Amino acid sequence: MNADMMSDMKTFTVRDLDRRPGEVLEACDAHGEARIRRRDGRTYLLKPEEGAVSTMASLPSFAARRQKLFRKPLSRVFARKLDEALAGE
Repeated sequence: MNADMMSDMKTFTVRDLDRRPGEVLEACDAHGEARIRRRDGRTYLLKPEEGAVSTMASLPSFAARRQKLFRKPLSRVFARKLDEALAGE
């Protein structure tokens, strides 16, 4: 009876894992695990880690940081000298 049921788990090849890792990981997230099959028939299960969630909620405000560092625009002379220094001239 169980043989008639289709599994939600996606099966990928090692080549898929090499060429399309994002797709394999997305399937892993969507279905809870993904099966990786080798040419010789051996299979492996790939599962997402429990509780492994990114703690960064948002990116820092780079515009605010830039405004804090450079309160007024650089003069043309200073900007030219800075460009020359960075270029190693």
